[in-house]
Amino acid sequence: MTISAVKTPAEFKTRNLAVDVLRGISLILMIIFHFGYDLSVFGYAHYDTNVDIEWRVFRAVIVSGFLLAVGMSSYLAYHKHVDKQKLTKNILKLFAVSAFISISSYMMYPNNWVYFGIIHFIALALPLSVLFLHRPRFSILLAVALLLGYFSDIVTLNAIWQWTVVNWGIPKHTVDLVSFIPWFALVLLGSVAIHYQLLPQLKPNQTTRGLALFGRHSLLIYLLHQPILFMGFYVVQWLK
Repeated sequence: MTISAVKTPAEFKTRNLAVDVLRGISLILMIIFHFGYDLSVFGYAHYDTNVDIEWRVFRAVIVSGFLLAVGMSSYLAYHKHVDKQKLTKNILKLFAVSAFISISSYMMYPNNWVYFGIIHFIALALPLSVLFLHRPRFSILLAVALLLGYFSDIVTLNAIWQWTVVNWGIPKHTVDLVSFIPWFALVLLGSVAIHYQLLPQLKPNQTTRGLALFGRHSLLIYLLHQPILFMGFYVVQWLK
């Protein structure tokens, strides 16, 4: 489908607000999740966020929100014209943040450091998503194939992952892992949702503006929230 066939009426400009609100809600849920994780790390709770089904489902909801927003944002930014300079700048920024996360997590968790977390994933998924922006039907088919293939255990990256564990010394367990399969399916579905104008028409008000403002600073908040939470827990323990 050519770009001229995509209808973008003026009233659908609120989709930008909807995407930012989705990202803002996902951020709030992520902070809640990490607060719960920190409670267990510091001994205030006795559950395992990596094992307990309710926490795993909660995490899946959060990751889904972020990655749908990635696909939506990719469509909004690049469906009319791919600004290669802008795209390259965004990718380099994401890779720099990914490197920072890997290094800092290695210092804190040398046996469970982050080598392919959500920011690493987005750094790879963003440029790939651009290739599918004008192929919505194929994107739907590919997304369904990735999801069905993953959950039927037919299409996975387990062999590659096990090889890297053995040959590269990648930790078998990590504090954050977002596998390309099946999560790239959510990025594709996000761009499809924008293409077919499936987002709700949100009205600007105090709540939506606040959530959108939060969402527009998602990367900065992502980087800062855990150090702030950790510092708070250390202060509480010190005061005790």
